[in-house]
Amino acid sequence: MKIVIPLECNEDGYPPIQYELLNATAISANTFRIDNAPFFATNISYNDVVRARQSNNPEQFDFVELIEGSTFTSISIIILDVTMDVFLMDLLRGLNCVIEYGEFGKFRVLAVAVPASTDYSQLRIQLEHLESQSKISFAELAIASAKS
Repeated sequence: MKIVIPLECNEDGYPPIQYELLNATAISANTFRIDNAPFFATNISYNDVVRARQSNNPEQFDFVELIEGSTFTSISIIILDVTMDVFLMDLLRGLNCVIEYGEFGKFRVLAVAVPASTDYSQLRIQLEHLESQSKISFAELAIASAKS
């Protein structure tokens, strides 16, 4: 199943898509567990439980609300320097993160779900350092402790 989440674009046209489709597993008729990390959707993470309603497409459901937040933090990383690909994948896999790669026009993006077992503050310091060197740009989409 897919959960459809509408996105709001800023004045620069970012994010480059209007809707994000997240994989999900049905728990009950209108309750689902999110099966992947989002690229752009905020306040939602891998393994969250959400409520959604049937859309016009039988395999898609429109997001209604977050029911139960998981212990994963969601971040989105835009890769600005191609030499960062292997380094980032190795770093994030070594921290047991759930990772997906996507290309959206000119943007090469990693969707990352950081487990609670990872010291996120230390990872954030590394990401901020890479961002200060213009190698990446990253955004915190959902911090586990801040989700309701």
